[in-house]
Amino acid sequence: TLKKYFKNQKGILLTEIGGANSAFLELLIDELNPCKYVIIDNNLSGLEKTKKRIKKDYNVVLLNRDILNCDVENATSDLVLSIGLIEHFDKSGTQKAIKAHFDLLKPGGYALITFPTPTFLYRAARFFAEKLGLWIFHDERPLPVKEVIETAQKYGEQMEYRIIWPIIFTQGMVVFQKKSIPETVNRGGGPV
Repeated sequence: TLKKYFKNQKGILLTEIGGANSAFLELLIDELNPCKYVIIDNNLSGLEKTKKRIKKDYNVVLLNRDILNCDVENATSDLVLSIGLIEHFDKSGTQKAIKAHFDLLKPGGYALITFPTPTFLYRAARFFAEKLGLWIFHDERPLPVKEVIETAQKYGEQMEYRIIWPIIFTQGMVVFQKKSIPETVNRGGGPV
């Protein structure tokens, strides 16, 4: 999915939110060859596990920060992604987490967000996992696709949406391109 957005671009800056001990670190480095890969998470033990996997030529930066209260110094990322993060908050927190993706993006950059969505397959699988005492994501709130898209549309243009069915606990996936910065307007009402 991601290569099509960056096929003629080299040396992208990639940020993964909630990426402590990322399952996708090596894959994303191999596929996109970013000039810099920033991982933001408030899980210190997960960041320590990630640190052990980093090779010298990866150019990975680990930041121990709470994404809901993270001051962004400059939005320079070409790609900001999260895999299974935004569902661990209440509705207001989810909206803040989605906005954080765009706060980190430069204009024209891409946000990729995946999240569990309550399809019949998800609900059935979770029901049985809970009954068997195997469910460990007690704060997970499967998100209706509409909730995610409505929030993300405030900051970007929808490029892609799909449900990832092969995962029994089905995931929604959206890709948005950040809107360009609006023109500055002077007091006379015209462009500056």
